[in-house]
Amino acid sequence: MIEDFPEHLRPYTDKEIPEAMQRIAAHTYFPLVAGLIFPGITPEEAIRKVLKIKTVFQFQMEWMYAFNECVIQTTMEQFTYDFSPEIKRDKGYLYISNHRDIILDSSLLQMVFVYNNLPTSMITYGDNLLINQLAEDIARSNKMFKVVRKGNKRTLFKNSTILSEFIRSCVGEGVSCWIAQRNGRTKDGIDKTSHALVKMMAMSGSRKNPVENYASLNIVPVTMSYEYEPCDYLKARELLAVLDGDCREKEEGEDLNSILTGITQYKGRVHINVGDPISREQLDPYRGDDFATFSARVCDLIDNQITHNYRYFPSNYVAYDLLHGTTRFSDHYTPEYRTSFIKRMEKLFLDSGSDIPFREYLPQSDIYTDQLTPARLQKAREIFLGIYAHPL
Repeated sequence: MIEDFPEHLRPYTDKEIPEAMQRIAAHTYFPLVAGLIFPGITPEEAIRKVLKIKTVFQFQMEWMYAFNECVIQTTMEQFTYDFSPEIKRDKGYLYISNHRDIILDSSLLQMVFVYNNLPTSMITYGDNLLINQLAEDIARSNKMFKVVRKGNKRTLFKNSTILSEFIRSCVGEGVSCWIAQRNGRTKDGIDKTSHALVKMMAMSGSRKNPVENYASLNIVPVTMSYEYEPCDYLKARELLAVLDGDCREKEEGEDLNSILTGITQYKGRVHINVGDPISREQLDPYRGDDFATFSARVCDLIDNQITHNYRYFPSNYVAYDLLHGTTRFSDHYTPEYRTSFIKRMEKLFLDSGSDIPFREYLPQSDIYTDQLTPARLQKAREIFLGIYAHPL
């Protein structure tokens, strides 16, 4: 099934894995990546270890599982999940989640599948993440399907059709897929499913029967909840730049910086809720709606479940009270927690986020390090607090 799709977009098959491992082992940055996954490993040991990989399953269980375990053990206080009993092993599903971290949203979800004795899913990812050949080989060895985000309307339409057909083909054959509810991470704490994304999902099905079209995809809303948002400081500064009228394009290394910061930054408690599949019974009341209205209803069904299943942490309650100048949620946190949250926020801004790992990957960028006037600093704080307060 995978081989039916364009080679430059699709994940690798098992027969392509040995060559991919050869390229991974030969890449200049491989020792750095291997050291993050297996602390203390020598480059020689890492090369021998990766060259033994012969299948996608082996790569995921030996390398990606270890990567997730390392992230959980070194950057989290607790990792928990809720999993719908309606999810069955012998069916394919389209998992749609809110999008808070470039890598971890989908990667941590795979751990939940493993914990529940389910196959891992295909993963869609933007072509902006293909920083180099190493990133592409790791991604495609990890069941990732590339989403093209640049090009003229004809190119984007063609690739949207291919993506829609890939998702439907996978689900129809009992293979699950994951996709974020929108292009790009949520940077303001407001999780809303893109209407264009939901319409794309239906491109490969019948527009005359939207109920069957969407029901056959077995859509499952997934909610990612982080006590401390990955890249919260970076997101706040990026949104501040937008408010300042900065319409610049991303600079070289910016996505890499966000990926590495998200991986290494402390996250406190993290919770994933894998919800119930959206059923025909939920879709049927909208059968008479035109297609645009129907797809908007699907967005609402996804958003309602993601919002309902969000796990609130003391950070959300503190941020709400600080942002609105109230004590409305003071019974959800201690004075010590509030003080700690404020100190962390102030340190990030007063030190220009200098303690965030891998800042050296953006030596030419000043949007994270320029000195803020008192007025801009206040606005930056409001944006930062909104990331945590808006879910409430």
